[in-house]
Amino acid sequence: MTPEISVPIQLFIDAQQKGYAKKLQFFLSLKLIYRCGKAKLDDGELLFLELTEEISSRKTTLKYLGFLVKKGWLRYNSRTRYYIIKSFEGIREENSWETRHSFPVDFDSYRNIKAITGAIIYGYLHKDFWRKVRRKKSVQIKGSTYHFLSPHFNYREAPAPLSVLGIGNIFQISPATASRLKNSALKHKLLEVQKNYGALIPNKKAVEVCLDYNDKPNNIVFIEGGYRFQLIDTILPLFLFKKRQKLKT
Repeated sequence: MTPEISVPIQLFIDAQQKGYAKKLQFFLSLKLIYRCGKAKLDDGELLFLELTEEISSRKTTLKYLGFLVKKGWLRYNSRTRYYIIKSFEGIREENSWETRHSFPVDFDSYRNIKAITGAIIYGYLHKDFWRKVRRKKSVQIKGSTYHFLSPHFNYREAPAPLSVLGIGNIFQISPATASRLKNSALKHKLLEVQKNYGALIPNKKAVEVCLDYNDKPNNIVFIEGGYRFQLIDTILPLFLFKKRQKLKT
């Protein structure tokens, strides 16, 4: 059985927001390889890591190690001459990350940082959307009404409308980045994405004139034999989050 680790979802989101995705990938490789939580990281071990991570220079490796030491995720013990790798619970605690959701990764998936980040962002908001629908009994978005049908309703099987503009605002990333993350998660079969379009537009030029006076973004595309408004994608996660323990008070 392939070894698997449960990574706090905030770690992927924080890496995306602050631009250290490659360094996070390197850290995850350490967590997967050194399950005991410590490593010598001598010349032989660094060479193995460089081959595994396809790192072409020792300078890059040392930059990654320096980053992890500065973050406090690697700590050198001069007595034992081992590096101590910080636990995920320790990272959660120092950042006060209360959310218990985590994403399972193994040697086959840990390099897919963008896909995993996209899956986490859209998967978390999918869950949050149906939580709000359940609380309010119904939610209306751009003319479409989503009802909470019954106590036996399974939200895990129901797509949710998730806008790249809304996601960009919530997670402080650009809509273009939100779109790229979604496409990466789709490519790796972590999300199912349904494109949605409105009714046929009889007069495209007249509609475009009207849109000049509307400050809301509206995309008109040619599909199925005519021009239509592109509506919000509906998205269904194809994975399940795991849960870590609550942080100690």
